[in-house]
Amino acid sequence: MPGNINDEELFTHLSLGQVFSRSINVFIDRFDVFMTMSAVVVVPAAIFGTLIGVVMGMEAVMAAKMDPDDPDAQAMDIMQFLLNHAAGVVIVMLLNIIVSTITTLVGEGAMVRSAADTYAAQPQGWFTCAKLAFEKFCSLLTSSLAVSACIWGGLLFCLMILGGALKAEAPFLAFLGFIALVGYGIALVYFLSSVMLIFPVIMVENKGPINAIRRSMEISEGRRCYLFCAIFIVYVAKVIVAQLLHNIFNGDNPLATVLSPAGILVSFIPDLLYLPINSIMKTVLYTSIRVDKEGLTQAVLQRELVEPTVYSPPNTDYRQVSLMEDSAQNSTAVALSSDFA
Repeated sequence: MPGNINDEELFTHLSLGQVFSRSINVFIDRFDVFMTMSAVVVVPAAIFGTLIGVVMGMEAVMAAKMDPDDPDAQAMDIMQFLLNHAAGVVIVMLLNIIVSTITTLVGEGAMVRSAADTYAAQPQGWFTCAKLAFEKFCSLLTSSLAVSACIWGGLLFCLMILGGALKAEAPFLAFLGFIALVGYGIALVYFLSSVMLIFPVIMVENKGPINAIRRSMEISEGRRCYLFCAIFIVYVAKVIVAQLLHNIFNGDNPLATVLSPAGILVSFIPDLLYLPINSIMKTVLYTSIRVDKEGLTQAVLQRELVEPTVYSPPNTDYRQVSLMEDSAQNSTAVALSSDFA
C-alpha cells in the first residue's frame, strides 16, 4: 500500500490536495517500476532527437564557417542540406514518430495499469504491465487518434474561418472567426476534461476505444473542473521545471534544445518525472471519482483487473450491488455471448 495506507483509507474520495499527495505516494512506493517504464518512453525519443540534433548542429557549424558574416546564406546552406538528404530526413522522422507512438501509448498504459495494481494490492513488474498495455495497443491508439482528430479538426475549422475572413478583408467575418476561436478554446477545455480518463478506462475496464470515450465522459460528468485543475497544475509545473533547466544549462540560446546534444538531453529530463506522475494522477482521479459515484471497492477493482468487463451496466453503484450478484450477472453475460458466437 502506498504510504502504509489501509484499504479503507485508500478507497475514499480525495480532495485536490489529497490527489497530489496520493499520486506522489504511489510513485515513491513503486519508483523503480515507474521510472523504468518512463525511461522506455523517453530514451528512444531522446536518442532520435540527439541524432537529428548532432547532424543538424554539424551542418550549422559548417554553414557558419563557409559564410560567417551572412546569416541568410547560412540558412540557405542548411535548407539545401535538408533538400539533398530529404529521403534520410524523412525516414528518420517517420521512425521517430512510429517508435515514439508505440512507446508512449504502451508506456502510459503500463503506468496506468501499475498504479491500478497498486490500488488493488496486486503489484506486478514493469514488463508484465507493458505486456498488458501492448495487448490493448489498438484501443489506446484508436482512442488517441479519435481525440486528436476532434481537437485538430476543430482548430482547423476555426482557422479556416478566420483566415478566409482576413483574406477577404471582412471585419465582421474576422470578428466571427475570433469568436469561433474563443468558443473553441472553451469547448477544448470541456472536451479535454471529459476524455482525460480514457486510458484508465481501457486498462481497468477493458473497454474498446469508442466505449472508453463514452465511459470517460460518463465518469467525468460533474467532475470536469476537478479533473482539469489537477492535470493542468501538474502540466504547468512541468513547463516551469523545463524552462528552469533550459535557463540553467542552455542560457539564452533558443536553438540549444534542437541543435545541442546536451540541450536536447536536458529537455527530456522533466518528461522522465512528468509521464509517470501524470499517468498515476489520472488513475488516482479515476479511482477517486468511481469511489464517490459508484462506491468502488478493492474487491471490485481486483475483479475488473483480472476478468474482462463483459457486463458493465451504466451508472452502476457498487454500494447497492453485492459482489456475488454482480458476478452472476457477469457469468450470464459470458454465457449469452458464447451462445451468439
